[in-house]
Amino acid sequence: RKGDVNSHTSFMYRSYALALSAITLRAWKYLIVLLFHPHPMDAYRIVAWLGWVPNLFIAELLIRKRFKK
Repeated sequence: RKGDVNSHTSFMYRSYALALSAITLRAWKYLIVLLFHPHPMDAYRIVAWLGWVPNLFIAELLIRKRFKK
């Protein structure tokens, strides 16, 4: 409503990244379990972070690249 398109765009990048975290969490889970065979709780702790952090990092890189111009 206020016309702040850049702020809204940044928010939507982050929102999309976090919405996809459920998908990336499962992908990381299969990869971690396949490669390292950790205990289930250890795998859960690791993939819980890997589902969020890389997604947000990539979103922030895209935001900074887009608005650097």
